[in-house]
Amino acid sequence: MKKYQVAEVFRPNTMPSYTYINRQEKRGTTYETKLKRALQKVGSLIAISGGSKTGKTVLYRKVVPEDKLIELSGAQINSVEDFWQQIAENLRIPDELSMAYSSQENKSGKVAANGKTSIWAMITATLSGEFSKGTNQGETITQKIMRNNTLVLKALIAGDFVLVIDDFHYINLETQLYLSRILKAELFNGLKVILLTLPHRADDAIKRNPDLIGRTVFINLLPWTKEELEQIARKGFDLLKIPVPDEQIAHIVRESALSPQLMQENCYNLAIRIKEEHEEVSMDAVHRAFGDTVEAYQHYKENVQRMCEGPAKGRSRRKEYHLKDGRHCDTYGLFLLSLSIDPPMMKLTASEIHERMTEILADGEAAPNGMNLANVVKHSESIIKSSVPALDTLEWQNSTLYILDPFLLFYLRWDEEWKQDAIK
Repeated sequence: MKKYQVAEVFRPNTMPSYTYINRQEKRGTTYETKLKRALQKVGSLIAISGGSKTGKTVLYRKVVPEDKLIELSGAQINSVEDFWQQIAENLRIPDELSMAYSSQENKSGKVAANGKTSIWAMITATLSGEFSKGTNQGETITQKIMRNNTLVLKALIAGDFVLVIDDFHYINLETQLYLSRILKAELFNGLKVILLTLPHRADDAIKRNPDLIGRTVFINLLPWTKEELEQIARKGFDLLKIPVPDEQIAHIVRESALSPQLMQENCYNLAIRIKEEHEEVSMDAVHRAFGDTVEAYQHYKENVQRMCEGPAKGRSRRKEYHLKDGRHCDTYGLFLLSLSIDPPMMKLTASEIHERMTEILADGEAAPNGMNLANVVKHSESIIKSSVPALDTLEWQNSTLYILDPFLLFYLRWDEEWKQDAIK
């Protein structure tokens, strides 16, 4: 019987195998099946939407062969030129192609292209069919071709590649408009495109080009359920022969903020402690595993510290609030502390934030509300967005705060150092 290693069972940073969960949408169809059908429907744009760290990347990588993937990040596309340059680099197409061929070669203009390693042969075959027209039979032709957008598109389509654009909403409006027009035209010619986006951004491409209406397949990944996250733990701990009680699994699920990646990481760290450090299975061990997890997210420290400091203007006049434990903090520290208390929540209305603040304040101390509370949340949102513009973290809409990054929430709950800095 095979003896499994922790690193091959729980895989927070790579494609899970033993703990992969083939999830289903409401009507019973698995997301895998829906994506496979969408890719077979030639001429359709595919929009996969879901919250941060909900498994969008794992889904398409499970379905699309690795050597057929061309992956772009919207956060790195600042212009039309960036778009074409990044595709060409992914396909390994040089700036200039030099080809020597006989007019008798490649008359069909077709060649089997098995992944990016065959891209040169594919391009040569595709172009030689065009350039050999009108030449005398047996004549050898040497042709230099400069890379261009048409060539790149032909390579994408002829090679049956799948173009994946993550964070389409980060691309500037002018480039979005251009890409929406290109996508509409080339989908008709057989181009396969997947956009990854947040739920409230799923129709951005259609907004930029209404002609995409009726040509788009939406795959909306619902938030993970507690039962689905439990499956990750049960599958993995069973393979590793670690008897983790239901209570502790439920606690890990609760703290993983409906994120499969965070669930994988917490389970991994607990399994390491038990298998390699020979700790007893206990709630204390679970909490120590959370401490191991949060160590990997210390890059949040500086951003959280900036939110604690708040905007520079008026910092010296900021009100101090007294807490139940006798210590005190200012408005921004109070706001972040309110996010970190039980229960962990990814969505909070203004009234819920106010209630949480009241819960940790000393008796008789009034929490900020109304415009004062809204200003604190807006400033905090602005500070972290300017610190990490390429990461979805916080969003304040219609008097509701959305915590888009489950790792940020986990950091706020389980890192003690920032709290010591925020509370005097």
